[in-house]
Amino acid sequence: MCPQGKVLICKLAKAFQEKAQKTRKQKLILSATVGAVRALIEASYEIDKISEAVDFLNLLTFDFHGSWQKVTGHVSPFLQGKENSKSSSYCNVDYAMNFWKDNGAPAEKLMVGFGAYAHTLTLSNPSNHGLAAPTSGPRAVGAYIQSAGTLAYFEICTFLKTGATIVWNAPQDIPYAYKGNQWIGYDNPKNFAIKAKWLLENNSGGAMVWAIDLDDFTGTFCGEGKYPLMNSLKSVLGVTTPRKANGLYPDPSNNHAFYHCVSRKTYLQFCQASLVFDSSCSFCNWA
Repeated sequence: MCPQGKVLICKLAKAFQEKAQKTRKQKLILSATVGAVRALIEASYEIDKISEAVDFLNLLTFDFHGSWQKVTGHVSPFLQGKENSKSSSYCNVDYAMNFWKDNGAPAEKLMVGFGAYAHTLTLSNPSNHGLAAPTSGPRAVGAYIQSAGTLAYFEICTFLKTGATIVWNAPQDIPYAYKGNQWIGYDNPKNFAIKAKWLLENNSGGAMVWAIDLDDFTGTFCGEGKYPLMNSLKSVLGVTTPRKANGLYPDPSNNHAFYHCVSRKTYLQFCQASLVFDSSCSFCNWA
């Protein structure tokens, strides 16, 4: 339990619950985005208290490695690699998710973070291009998002088409690529699907993606159709776009309004001032 409402997130949870009871509307959803590196977790969170207060937790299971470490490492390794030191053995999706669970977070409240981008590095020696190879800094900025050391997925595809060597690291279920002194660790539809299957098998709550606009949203860069990463994820998770049948549906935020769904189109309509929408009979009734 939260200690006498002294934790901010507990105060929010209590306020949301009281608001729902007062208005007789569905309770607002309370979520939190949290770190996935063990040292940060131990220094920052009371896992049991946070987990009890929120509806779900978005884990930032990416940015495990980058130019600050001066060696190559994947942005979001799924499993521990043999190249990892003791401290960096904690830096992978599997370990982070289990650490939160083992310390009191219900699996069904944990959302696995998926990154639609790469951390890019400059190799100190182009002939040494594996994992944990020395680096001298981030790669130059890409053509579109203009961030040193980072490429969106659609920019990654452009890099790969220039003749880069692609490597699949089986122990960690990750791809990386290099060309000359340039090195990138990234996710692709294949390992998105592997992680998605794993989260289902482990009864996790779902997935969170950073960020949709970093995927190949036009479908013109990667040759994999529009949103290849998102579609890989959706396919494994069984996500479909829901459609309402023709009919009248209440507006959860306004009992004087309702939605009229017809032929795959939705129209917002309103009752007269003295009436409210009655979902039991699907028309406006006396309040």
